[in-house]
Amino acid sequence: MGTDATLEKHLAAHPDVLEQLNLARDAAWSVTDNRLLGLCEQRIREILGVAESTQLANWYADASLSKAEKACLAFTEEYMIDVASLSDESAAAVRDELGDQALVDFVSSLLVIEQRQRIALTWATVFGDTK
Repeated sequence: MGTDATLEKHLAAHPDVLEQLNLARDAAWSVTDNRLLGLCEQRIREILGVAESTQLANWYADASLSKAEKACLAFTEEYMIDVASLSDESAAAVRDELGDQALVDFVSSLLVIEQRQRIALTWATVFGDTK
């Protein structure tokens, strides 16, 4: 079951909460490059063990990825492993590639994407839903 379906199932009795989560999702996708955010969402899913493939496990060696995509994937991995230990270098690399406001938008979007994945994973685990 996908993230949206899991959230819809478990929030059916709370449509106002679901609506707010969906508005946050929509805002995240509207302010961040969709290809870039999609790559980072895929990597988040891989790290959480809910992706159907691990196509980005070796992203750093993928010559088809841009410098900006690699900077954002590196940031995403650090964010997922230990958000409190994000390096200044990782943030600077993203800022250098995207700009100041786009860095803010990217980090905000990453938070929304990551939290939706974790909520769905938690509910799937607790309530026995299939991935």
